[in-house]
Amino acid sequence: MKNSLCSLRLRTYTLLLFSVLFPSSAFAQTLKEVAKFDLPGPGGKRFDYLTIDEGDHYLISAHLAAEQTHVIDLRTNKVIATVVDTPGVEGVEYVPELKKFYTSNAHDNTIGVVDLNQMKVIKKLKTDAKPDGSAYAAPFTNCMYQMNAGRRKPSLK
Repeated sequence: MKNSLCSLRLRTYTLLLFSVLFPSSAFAQTLKEVAKFDLPGPGGKRFDYLTIDEGDHYLISAHLAAEQTHVIDLRTNKVIATVVDTPGVEGVEYVPELKKFYTSNAHDNTIGVVDLNQMKVIKKLKTDAKPDGSAYAAPFTNCMYQMNAGRRKPSLK
């Protein structure tokens, strides 16, 4: 108990020291709108995760309500592909080495594997329950981690 109290105090003092030495305004950046465009699908419905393919300048956008995923060219702000067969898509994660992105499809409990060259789902991987978000850990493990809504452990590696 004494060690945990000392540890808590040390973390608190460290946080206070950093807040005095480096006020948040020094790190603050102002967001500014650089573009605005409409995406296809039902108006006013929910979009979820976004990710960027920096090499091809694509924005990949999960459109949960429309059960599709849009690929937008950031140079022209135009939709260049709408990938279907992503039912209830919530998460989306791009893997540059494979030129593929992975969708978390909550409505059929699958991970969709989308080939960017073909702009379509080429495979579906079954999960335990309602896949939600994902993370690609390239610098560390080259693994894709998939999280399920309401669960504490990954369902797929």
